Amino acid sequence: MTVEILEQVPMGVRRVPVLTEPSVGHYPEFRNFLTRVFDLEKNYFKAPCVLKVNHNFYEFIFIGRSGEEFPAALEINALPPGLDPLDESRTDQDLWDILEWLVEGVGPPWSLEALRETGSIYRIKPLKD
Repeated sequence: MTVEILEQVPMGVRRVPVLTEPSVGHYPEFRNFLTRVFDLEKNYFKAPCVLKVNHNFYEFIFIGRSGEEFPAALEINALPPGLDPLDESRTDQDLWDILEWLVEGVGPPWSLEALRETGSIYRIKPLKD
């Protein structure tokens, strides 16, 4: 798994919504991690953040809501090139890798072992390279 934070959206891509998390603050440690990693405390109104995951691009859009700490929610768009079809199985794997990246970044009491066990219970079996 390779996850890299980019400075801007690559040229020639289109946006395909792939995941919405309506309550980033349900577990504050995840909000804190995202705020720190994407430097959101300094600029709530910055352009969407972009991750390169396994050679594919994903846009993170952080959403604010009145009365809630920022970010309140998160939307993730896949950014496939041009009119190329979205590879859904590859996207599923990338989203799993993003979850692992988040859990690793947040740290204890969260663990990859627990995430993978939960995935196993719910029969979520991402592809492995």
